[in-house]
Amino acid sequence: MSAVFASAQEPMAFGAKFDSIVRNPARYSRILDKFKAGVERPSVSECTIAYYGFPYQEGYTGTVEGEQELQRAIMEGRFLPAYLMGKQILENNPVSLTTLYWTLHAATQIREPWEVRNSLRARYNSLCHIISLSGDGASPETAFKVIYLGDMYTYTAMELGLEIGEGYLLDDRWMELEVTPAEARFKHYSIFFDIWVRQ
Repeated sequence: MSAVFASAQEPMAFGAKFDSIVRNPARYSRILDKFKAGVERPSVSECTIAYYGFPYQEGYTGTVEGEQELQRAIMEGRFLPAYLMGKQILENNPVSLTTLYWTLHAATQIREPWEVRNSLRARYNSLCHIISLSGDGASPETAFKVIYLGDMYTYTAMELGLEIGEGYLLDDRWMELEVTPAEARFKHYSIFFDIWVRQ
């Protein structure tokens, strides 16, 4: 919990190497395919490129088509259709943190083989790790960076364990969320996210 409000970490370096890879579809595809396969654990650098490079790729719209239907199926207890929907979404968008989370949940409910669940869990955990390295969430300058609005809510609620209150858009890019730690519901904090898009 305290890590959310700790002093700012060193900002992530998106330098020339990042630019050269994400603007080269063949090079980027190799890294994305490695992440998508979930067999060999990608490095932090490769996960960073896979996630933050996705907005540079053709077809990125800032939303994940089918994600709301997936969540609705989960809430209705239709876990097999939810799992199949999640797999389909991940084919086209393997770096959606929210889709990974709900697909893993559905896979667990229908008792998919351990290897399948472990691959989904490893990919989810890898994305949470690089988001945690992107900032500390204490201010707009040190905001956590995500590429989808849904990922902001998933990371806050599922990874940080914070209850989400009001959200405020700041300057068309940053979001401020009022959050309450689960063990102290009366005490409110703010946490900041940078909805990171291609520059």
